[in-house]
Amino acid sequence: MAALFPAAALAQSPSPPTIDCTLGYSGLKDTAQWLPGVQWTQEGGYDIATLSVPDVWTAQIAFTHSGHPAHPAVTLRTRRKQVTDVWTADSKGCGYGDQGQFALLMADMKSGDTELTNASRHEVESRKAGQSPLGP
Repeated sequence: MAALFPAAALAQSPSPPTIDCTLGYSGLKDTAQWLPGVQWTQEGGYDIATLSVPDVWTAQIAFTHSGHPAHPAVTLRTRRKQVTDVWTADSKGCGYGDQGQFALLMADMKSGDTELTNASRHEVESRKAGQSPLGP
């Protein structure tokens, strides 16, 4: 479990998980099965493991299904709440198949990171614009 995630006490960790590509697709998936508090869903050609420390960070580890062009691949999208209340998104991945398809997958992930971060920034700015300058 430590190879996939650096903190033994995940729920108490101030840092989100990381992935270790040397474990391989099956090794990462097998390890993720045993993480405390992990929630599994299937969506858009992926098995997705979600973990979080509310109001601190969230992480989604996605495992491609066999029909996905980049299969086998694993991605990790982490969202961290900054002191400004903006949630920033960052993605990493491990590609074990077609490297061209994996590069496309990661470009899509990075584009999604930008969209998620910008949407959060806009929401925070809109909320702050509506507050009274005399209020907390």
